[in-house]
Amino acid sequence: MSWTPEDVARLFAYGRWATAQTLASAAALTADELLRPVGGSFGTVQGTLTHIYGADWVWLERWHGRSPAALPASDSAATLAALAKMWEKVHDGQRDFAASASPASLSEPLTYVNFAGKTLTYLLGETLVHTANHASYHRGQVATLLRQLGKTPISTDYLRYLDAVAAR
Repeated sequence: MSWTPEDVARLFAYGRWATAQTLASAAALTADELLRPVGGSFGTVQGTLTHIYGADWVWLERWHGRSPAALPASDSAATLAALAKMWEKVHDGQRDFAASASPASLSEPLTYVNFAGKTLTYLLGETLVHTANHASYHRGQVATLLRQLGKTPISTDYLRYLDAVAAR
């Protein structure tokens, strides 16, 4: 499938909105609840949010030709406010990168070294879509963890995003 720069920009605008909704939902938790092991891929709400942020950061680095050796340390964002501030910079970088993309650049190969030291190559556009999809997948896990903690997460459905944009 061919992705356009507009498609990618829309995906990242949606992702920024959905992340804000997810962080707002998580703000209803106490510090204990944020760190309470409840299952899922990363055990806690804080762990899952930190993973999503870390993956967004790693891919932004890769798009700029760098290959980080690991995700950021899990304690790099000890509070939701700190995480939101760090994430804002990554979201700004994603937006700027998407805005600078051209149809030709999205079809170019991106080569990077993964955490295991293996060199991989994918089309740039596919890595952008992968990153947006990865975040959606784990935001869904956060919603489940929030429900397990007795909270009601704010919907991050794409059509809710379109409604929010139309309401502005």
